[in-house]
Amino acid sequence: MLGGLGFFGGAAVARLRADGAQPLTAARRPGADLQLDAEDPRSLRAVLRPGDVVVDTIGPFQARTPALVEAALDVGFDVVDIADSRAYVAQLYERQARIDASGLRVLTACSSVSAVSAALVRLSGIDRPVRVTGLLAPATRFTSNPGSARSLLASVGQPICIVDAGRLAPRTGWRETRAFQMPPPIGAVRGHLFETADAVSLPHIWPGLQRVDFYVDSRVPGLNATFSLAARWPAFHRLVSASFRPGLALVRLLGSAVGCLAFEIEGADGGCVRYALIAAEHGYLTPIIPAVIAARALAEGRFGPLGLVPADKQVQADELLAYLRALGVRVERQP
Repeated sequence: MLGGLGFFGGAAVARLRADGAQPLTAARRPGADLQLDAEDPRSLRAVLRPGDVVVDTIGPFQARTPALVEAALDVGFDVVDIADSRAYVAQLYERQARIDASGLRVLTACSSVSAVSAALVRLSGIDRPVRVTGLLAPATRFTSNPGSARSLLASVGQPICIVDAGRLAPRTGWRETRAFQMPPPIGAVRGHLFETADAVSLPHIWPGLQRVDFYVDSRVPGLNATFSLAARWPAFHRLVSASFRPGLALVRLLGSAVGCLAFEIEGADGGCVRYALIAAEHGYLTPIIPAVIAARALAEGRFGPLGLVPADKQVQADELLAYLRALGVRVERQP
């Protein structure tokens, strides 16, 4: 487990152990079972072995290179990552021919985006989706950590891309907003435009998609407005970036204890299906559950697809939702 001492890595390790697996932790700092640097090719090749199943949780993926996948192609191990970065995932798709020819398995964006979003598109019954819109209203009381904060700030006021009119289109992160009405206890929220890997991974599965976008409401009093200012004033963005660590304690104090991940899937006929995943305690585990399920299947030799595995083939949708429900995540569908 790369990043096994971090927030999401530690949560994934705990879930795998609860499910009967015995994962090893790997990190740069002391305390892990294996010490390695995920961005150092020599370190990766010195520690990892053919046949390993490597789960990568080291964020922010906006700052990552494909060094791990390059090592996998040389050494011969499988990779599962929870990347949310469009640019990072795009770099792996640029290597698809080599990955497919290797006989290995690489599951990128095996997380809320894009494994969960793709699973919900499949469950919607819409065969020809033209729009997939996501919303995250996180349980910030539990999820506020340095990696998530850096990932969020990587979109605030920065050049991003969404899919619009069937092609990647430039936008500025956090500048555009949209109102959503979520089931209780979430209620009305206002999401701010955010970049995710869905803009790359979903059109590879459904080429007819005309719009793929994603929005975030921080659910912390004053934080949306703070980010809105940071999105317009670079000097203020630098100030917020420099002070995010001290601010995390305040965010955890003031943040919501209930989180929601939602998707709208619109078909070519105009029909629309909405899903909302709501949790008061363990919703923060949603991003790592697809990777946990996939890693177990790989380690136990019962994972079928080879190559760069598309998001809708990484986990079985029914198994994913059953796992989330067992953790107390409420799944609501609105036709």
